[in-house]
Amino acid sequence: MYNLPRRTLMDPLIQKIILATDFSEASRDASYHAVLLAQTYNAELKALHVFNPRPLGIPYYKAKKKDAHEQEDLEKTRQRGKDILKELADSFQVKAETIFAEGDAGPEIIRIATELNSDLLVVGTHGYTGWNRFALGSVAEYVVRNAPCAVLTIKPNNRHDKK
Repeated sequence: MYNLPRRTLMDPLIQKIILATDFSEASRDASYHAVLLAQTYNAELKALHVFNPRPLGIPYYKAKKKDAHEQEDLEKTRQRGKDILKELADSFQVKAETIFAEGDAGPEIIRIATELNSDLLVVGTHGYTGWNRFALGSVAEYVVRNAPCAVLTIKPNNRHDKK
């Protein structure tokens, strides 16, 4: 027998939604669904972006020390990410909080979803296959496999490709 928390019929199943975004077209499509679900369930919506300051996966101890210009560029990129995240959240028709984190996207998304006791993660998928998937990895797949809650993955809408 499972020891599940008791819910009444009036308790919504989804109260906390996290939209993980990388600002891609796939993420924009996912944001539409996240907002719709937040409106439907009157749920909290948090827009999360994870910035990886070392995108090639080079460990900090192996990376050469950054000069002042590189550090300044990194800081500008970091601030631009925060600004875009705020603009995205402000465009929603529901109140949305923003979360800007740094590190590897998959593990950070899982960490934050766990800390916030999220009910649903919404992520866009790029649909990479073969070599691209191997080389670029799949954050969505990592999230699906490791999430502490339900995950809704959204394929990019191919409406632009159809003739």
